[in-house]
Amino acid sequence: MAKMKKASASEDSTRRTVPLSKRAVLFDLEHVAVNGRQIGYEVMKKALAEKGVKLNPFLFSRYGLTSSLKNGMGEMLESLGKGRLSEEKLAADIIEETKSVLLKDTPAPSPGFKKLVKRVVERGMSAGALSCLDRESAHQLVGALKLNVEVTGILPCACEDRSYPSPEAWLRLAKNMSMTPGACVVLASCSVSCKAALSSGMRCVVIPDKFTSYQDFGGADAVVDELDDGALDTIVELLESR
Repeated sequence: MAKMKKASASEDSTRRTVPLSKRAVLFDLEHVAVNGRQIGYEVMKKALAEKGVKLNPFLFSRYGLTSSLKNGMGEMLESLGKGRLSEEKLAADIIEETKSVLLKDTPAPSPGFKKLVKRVVERGMSAGALSCLDRESAHQLVGALKLNVEVTGILPCACEDRSYPSPEAWLRLAKNMSMTPGACVVLASCSVSCKAALSSGMRCVVIPDKFTSYQDFGGADAVVDELDDGALDTIVELLESR
């Protein structure tokens, strides 16, 4: 696990003036609360197999992580000489099936994630989620996670942009929760999300998955393999030092 950055004395003094009720941990609902990328990979692999295209983790990491799946799909099919296939229909079908799996067969969040959210909320701080799902589906997914504490902010965002989530998305979530950026710690799972959080003035802890572990997380406060007790202590310490 990466070492935490040390704040200056003036930063520490400023942070101590922020009450715990005005601090929050923010997370990517589909990729931190649950392993949505693995679900997306399995759905995409099956859909492409039916078209005679064999998907592997390398291709998925290169073309399947872009938020604009239609563009990524088109580039991948073109590179494989399968440009005749309709990337628009394939992308729409994959997105819809991934959403269906997430909502109907919701995977359990990791024990560490549930423990973290509970610990944060019980300390008087808040938890908020950014999601690519529509509002109703995002709330349904949060409910299915059975976190036993309230996620006070859930922000659905349009995810057609390659740069999702953008700094503006994290800032809007914080604003909706009446939080200042400097009092928020983001849990990210990819470099785009990490850089967006840092650009918005938030702290960031990264929990990469097998599809994003190769990415550059420069600037992150910590990069952890899993949300074990050590990682939880790091995140809570970052929150309470704000």
